[in-house]
Amino acid sequence: MLPEPLTPEPSPLPAESLPDITPQAAPRPRTIAPLWHTILLIAGIALYSFWGAQHIHSPALDPIAPVSHNAKQLQKDLATGADPQRLLRYALSGLLELAVVAWVWLGLRIRRAPLLTLLGKLPRTLNDITLEAGVAALFWLSSMTVLVVLALTWQVGATLIYHHQEQQAKQQQQSHPGSQSTPAPESPEKKQLDTIRELLDLAPANGLEVAAWAALCIIVGFSEEIVFRGYLQSQGIAIFQRIPLGVLLSSIVFGFAHGYQGVRGMVLIGAFGAMFSVITLLRRNLLPGILAHAWHDFLMGLLLALVRASHMLDKLMAKPH
Repeated sequence: MLPEPLTPEPSPLPAESLPDITPQAAPRPRTIAPLWHTILLIAGIALYSFWGAQHIHSPALDPIAPVSHNAKQLQKDLATGADPQRLLRYALSGLLELAVVAWVWLGLRIRRAPLLTLLGKLPRTLNDITLEAGVAALFWLSSMTVLVVLALTWQVGATLIYHHQEQQAKQQQQSHPGSQSTPAPESPEKKQLDTIRELLDLAPANGLEVAAWAALCIIVGFSEEIVFRGYLQSQGIAIFQRIPLGVLLSSIVFGFAHGYQGVRGMVLIGAFGAMFSVITLLRRNLLPGILAHAWHDFLMGLLLALVRASHMLDKLMAKPH
């Protein structure tokens, strides 16, 4: 009995017809603007922050400081909160914010990306807009709770350091009675009150200024969310290939942009910026951040105006610290 003939094996398919199952790395996200554009933006923010930190302590560096030939009248105006230059300050601040947005638009234009892409997937219906507004309100209340805890923690740490330095100064004076005494450190409470006094000039003093302040807060809320959470955060994620690093870049620059509020203020505002980044990533659009940002700035301005009108700060600073 003859063996059955072997069945020939099917010929292999051509190589070009086989699916490519070779593992490939995920494509690197493309930056939304050139790297030099981002570096120049951060450098400009740093320079402006440094100038702001200097000129708020030295009115002579302010190009639009109130000018009056009557020293008594100028003193009275400052005491009551009146400032004929305040509306001009608001206008210049708004124009500066929009100029930064224009710079961001230029960077996106180079890469042929529309500016509106930074806003994310915006809500279209009234129900969706109401939902995002509710999210913004809840986010603002939650972030205020976190900021209060951080501020109290900072204050406790600063007070402990102050008492330690004060004790060291006393011990040095006791051990070397004839030596030149070390200047006593300034208490953290005094530093905080000084910072608040310097910020009082930003607060509106009448109905027209309140309206102008509200308009400025809307511009600032829109512009800064576009720049920091829209542009810098997206750019950082694309550059570093890590979402946390993109958030960190945006938050650090955001905090550093507020140099006029001192180190404590920059740290707290940087943490505030990180929380804005989280809500932006969760909601995938900038609307809740814009609403919360504008509302927060507007409310802080009104609180500062109330502090100035009640002379509360003068009473607190009259107490020994």
